Amino acid sequence: MPASEEVRSEEPKRFRVEFEFPLLLIRTQSFMRLYDRLGAFRTSRVISWAALVGMPVVAAFGLFLIFNSLLALLTIPEAREGARELSPLAHILLPGVNPYLPIFYGWVGLIAAIVVHEGAHGVIARSLKLRVKSSGLLFFLAIPIGAFVDVDEEELKRAAAKDSVRVMAAGPGANTAIGLVCLIGLLITVSGLTPVIDGLYIAEVIEGRPAEEAGLLAGDIITMVDDNRIITIDDFRAVTEDKGPSDSVLVTVARGEMWGDRLSVPVNLTEDDEGRPIIGVLLGELLIEQRLKFYQRLSAESFLVYFQPPTLARLPFSESLRSFYAHPIGDNWYVMANIFFWVWFVNVNVAIFNSLPIVPLDGGRAFESLLKYLIGQRANQKVASRLTIAVTVALVSAIAMMIVLPYVI
Repeated sequence: MPASEEVRSEEPKRFRVEFEFPLLLIRTQSFMRLYDRLGAFRTSRVISWAALVGMPVVAAFGLFLIFNSLLALLTIPEAREGARELSPLAHILLPGVNPYLPIFYGWVGLIAAIVVHEGAHGVIARSLKLRVKSSGLLFFLAIPIGAFVDVDEEELKRAAAKDSVRVMAAGPGANTAIGLVCLIGLLITVSGLTPVIDGLYIAEVIEGRPAEEAGLLAGDIITMVDDNRIITIDDFRAVTEDKGPSDSVLVTVARGEMWGDRLSVPVNLTEDDEGRPIIGVLLGELLIEQRLKFYQRLSAESFLVYFQPPTLARLPFSESLRSFYAHPIGDNWYVMANIFFWVWFVNVNVAIFNSLPIVPLDGGRAFESLLKYLIGQRANQKVASRLTIAVTVALVSAIAMMIVLPYVI
């Protein structure tokens, strides 16, 4: 065979499709050139050091969340009850499986997280002159779920500890950075919101009571009673407490799309079993403006709230609350806020999970490399591996306990 043909046979194929049920892999050389270009920038190495410093911080925060959750489950019955209502599937970060992860926004966040994570590994590996054997796009059957980067494991093992750990830290570091950027974008979006309405939400109209006779409906929002603005239950009681069962009040409610329909009706008062004046409804406080101010400022308390799905934390851009707010850019604010949130949410969870000292995750491999570096002597390298396995077993057990405890206590 001619020499020229031998050379061509050794060249990697620029495009190759592989199917390993249920995963479809499309390998391409295009990403390799991108990793080389980005890795050539001096800032790539600076970023890799920042990721290395940030990984233990993210891991420590993840450990805090795990053991704080365990403590709450062991000591607070309400925490166990809430966890049972969530179901174990809430711990799985897959759209369509996790009941709180929306299909569209969830896939956007997941694809962004995997592409950013794997791409960062490839860029930093090339910046340190480590070989990337292959790269490409990853599909679950025909559904795109991200990308993959196959860094040469043998070169990674032979590399200096500071280099190999920087490659491992790059993925969680990139996820953290993208997540924080999206969180800032989310806060900017939420800062532009203004309340459309506020008042008391009518959860139920009691049959046979004056409110039903006056035509009030479940889902209406009481905004005024007589000439008094109503925001809290105390506001409502202040207007009615001095009235008797023969008196009536003028109740103004909002209903319809974006609460554009206003209705003012006289409602007779009656008495409950304790002689207090009532109109016959079950009420809930919306506190729209008060809640919005809380979510618009970033504090330690509100920061932790953004680690919960919108439906659980009653964030302004949850489906049930979107009609209570308006934004200068119109209805597009809702889509923008959800994209920002779910890219933040998925990326930060991927970063935390991968930073934990659990093998074979990035954090576990970095932890093992650090132990081997600290131990130094080759004869004691097995000690590092055994310690890493012990830590892995302990953390996996703790995570399993988080899922199981609500059902056994």
